[in-house]
Amino acid sequence: MKRITLKRTICVACASALLLPILCTFSGCGQDQIVLRIYNWEEYIDDGGEGSYVYDQLLDEGVDETSIVAPSILDDFELWYEQTYHKSVRVEYSCFGTNEDLYNQLKLGDTYDLVCPSEYMIMKLASENMLEPLPVSFFDETDEQNTYIQNVSPYIKDVFDSHYITLTKENGDKEQHSWGEYAAGYMWGTTGFIYNPELVDSEDLSHWSVLLDTKYKNKVTTKDNVRDTYFIGLAILYQDELISLKDKLESGEIGETEFSEQAAIMMNDTSPDTVAKVQNILLEMKSNIYGFETDSGKLDMVKGIISINFAWSGDAVYAIDTAESENVFLNYYVPDECANLWFDGWVMPKNENRSEETKHAAMAYINYMSKPESAIRNMYYIGYSSVIAGDEVLEYINDTYGVEEGDEEDAVPYDIGYFFGVEATIYTYEDQLERQLFAQYPTLEVMRRCIPMEYFADEAGERINELWTKVKGETLDAWAIIVICVCIVAIAAFVVFVKLGGKIDFFRLKPKKGYRLIKQEPYRK
Repeated sequence: MKRITLKRTICVACASALLLPILCTFSGCGQDQIVLRIYNWEEYIDDGGEGSYVYDQLLDEGVDETSIVAPSILDDFELWYEQTYHKSVRVEYSCFGTNEDLYNQLKLGDTYDLVCPSEYMIMKLASENMLEPLPVSFFDETDEQNTYIQNVSPYIKDVFDSHYITLTKENGDKEQHSWGEYAAGYMWGTTGFIYNPELVDSEDLSHWSVLLDTKYKNKVTTKDNVRDTYFIGLAILYQDELISLKDKLESGEIGETEFSEQAAIMMNDTSPDTVAKVQNILLEMKSNIYGFETDSGKLDMVKGIISINFAWSGDAVYAIDTAESENVFLNYYVPDECANLWFDGWVMPKNENRSEETKHAAMAYINYMSKPESAIRNMYYIGYSSVIAGDEVLEYINDTYGVEEGDEEDAVPYDIGYFFGVEATIYTYEDQLERQLFAQYPTLEVMRRCIPMEYFADEAGERINELWTKVKGETLDAWAIIVICVCIVAIAAFVVFVKLGGKIDFFRLKPKKGYRLIKQEPYRK
């Protein structure tokens, strides 16, 4: 992949970072400072420094690397807020590893002003009345500071506005609210397989059931979380029905809405009979895979430990980029049945003590991250795709994946207009149809058969958790059992030895026939 050549006004940010102490002297930083508590995924934002967008752009400009100042995007936000609103803000930024970790921390009483869960967890938090709706003013398109509503992809906005959360009021009445009332998108993508085309036949990846294929025993991995893995189990269980549904969609017999509705019924089925069948599928899968993982799979692909890794699309981009530097070439594939269309978005947990100033800073933070230049910085750093569209982002994608000047004969067209809401065809190299560009912006054909996951509540959630406990229950190898037994026997023998004062007569040899044992007195001089 060629080096990015897009020019940005990044010197301003760097100079501003150097001026921050001076600005603070005159504006009174630290006096009545707003503290904004952010809880986000690990390694999910531009941390600045070497390898950041600012750093690499300045390096390309010929700036000596020893003199490059590349602040984190959080540092730049604090400075921007100070300059724009004449009020000091300090971001307390911490990270979580899974949606469930986030949920548990909130249930334990931890308070944050913004958190960034995935779509099903957003639904769960909202349905349990743990979130505040975003202020109406946040969606005012006439306010030039509201960059989120001005720049969010029309495709993403439509998904957020057309999916609903059911809220139960204190009197028991139920209300439906769209995702967009409670969440502002951050990153989005699909789920699929990273694979090594030299070791894997791509036709085998057409179905999720490749995870059961003994041809790849101990060469495949899946995610160490129940929601993603249960989704795969359902896709395997309903493989024939989903393929039939896909064929009807492609033939025009049904539309996208009907496909999504019918697929969603199958892909969120938690009936006892279905859970039992999926449990058997996952147990079979467990015996075939290399293991469950959360973050190690992409590096295992680079090292060649495994050949197929179930992955989020952003991790696929990271793995493909990293492998390239090692002269290993990986691809990304979305199985034919159905895949997860996932989102991570900013939501505001309820907090009666949150001031209006803090709420304003929180909305400003979302809008700052939604500036096209911020979206580009974050995408560059983490490999995931921002929900932000617009000309600048399209230019960045074209500069990143478009053909080099003079290579036009090798170009193939790639249409991503559905995301940008305008005519947007990139001329790229053919391999990008299965690599980074495809992972970041799948074709409309693929997106038509991707659906969001829903959360499981009450009895359904209990059934799924019980399934996961049984699937993840560790079984020991025979050698381990033998070692444990030997240790138990040794410990028991030692206890007996101590109880008997260090004298264990039954370890002595039996006397010959006709002899008897006598007590042996210690030798004394």
